[in-house]
Amino acid sequence: MAHFSWNCYSFDNYLFLFKLNILNRYTMKRTLGVLLSLLVLFSCTNQSNQKKVEKTAELKALTVDELQDQGKELVGKEVLVKGTVTHVCKEAGARCFVMGSTEDVSIRIEAGRIGSFTQEQMGSDILVRGTLQEVQLDENDLAEMEKSAAAGESANKNHALGHDAPAMHNVDGGNHDSTNQAKKLENMNQKLAESKEGYVPVYYIDGLELVKAKAD
Repeated sequence: MAHFSWNCYSFDNYLFLFKLNILNRYTMKRTLGVLLSLLVLFSCTNQSNQKKVEKTAELKALTVDELQDQGKELVGKEVLVKGTVTHVCKEAGARCFVMGSTEDVSIRIEAGRIGSFTQEQMGSDILVRGTLQEVQLDENDLAEMEKSAAAGESANKNHALGHDAPAMHNVDGGNHDSTNQAKKLENMNQKLAESKEGYVPVYYIDGLELVKAKAD
């Protein structure tokens, strides 16, 4: 009877060890699967970062002035722009405005894939990679903007006149007087009169990457 019990006890142990062996194999397979997935993810991330570096290296960094001058040929293409931040949207930092030689030469940058901009970036120089986009304002658009201005309302359709917040002066050590709303509308009407296309282009950038928080 004792011999029979010993055999039963041995069988239970063998069964336990067998199940434990299967469990260990299953756990090992899962662990290897996770490690393989992490390895693939790490490899893809490195490749993605490498492509960003290569793409950035291919682009020539343009000033805001140069970007505005060459905008017509660059719409829909990736660009690299450097400039000084004059305004950051307070609502989640969804966009910022970057100036060129003066505050009145500026461009809007939508955060896009960058995520967001911060108030701490106000007055700092940044280098951003993104896709140049265009909004076309025609005679009807400008008439609507002038009507809003006459009523004492914001005439800043599609941020065509820059940002609505008070101008930030001395952002780069100089003294820049931001053109007022009426003067900007006057300039835009003049551009429209000279335009062969029948519209005034307003350029902005869909952000892809904040290359440097402080451009060289």
